[in-house]
Amino acid sequence: MLMINVFSYGFITLISLISAANVFNTISTNIRLRKREFAMLKSIGMTQRGFTRMLNLECIIYGTKGLGFGLMLAIPCVVLLYYFANDRDLTGFYLPWRYVVISGVCVFAVVYATMLYGKNRTKKEEIMDALKQD
Repeated sequence: MLMINVFSYGFITLISLISAANVFNTISTNIRLRKREFAMLKSIGMTQRGFTRMLNLECIIYGTKGLGFGLMLAIPCVVLLYYFANDRDLTGFYLPWRYVVISGVCVFAVVYATMLYGKNRTKKEEIMDALKQD
């Protein structure tokens, strides 16, 4: 049983790290590709506070969409696993809310950390240089 737990938690950790790296890569690439748009917004008067609020709202939207799609796929899988593991008896089924909350916190933490990274990268850029690039 110990060996199964070690392998399953190792697999979960590995898949989680790969997923976090994919999310980080996707969002940071999206922010890099939009640097001209951000420079345009800053040139017409968007403050740093407004820019931060915009990125935070995008962070909430990305996290909510990701968590929603993930839960829509995960909950039926949990029900099926319980159904097949307990001799087709669905009495006593419960959704592990603690793990749902933990996964939600982790999703928002990864997305928020990526947004902070992207915001810091765009803060270092000059407005005119970003607008001149094709």
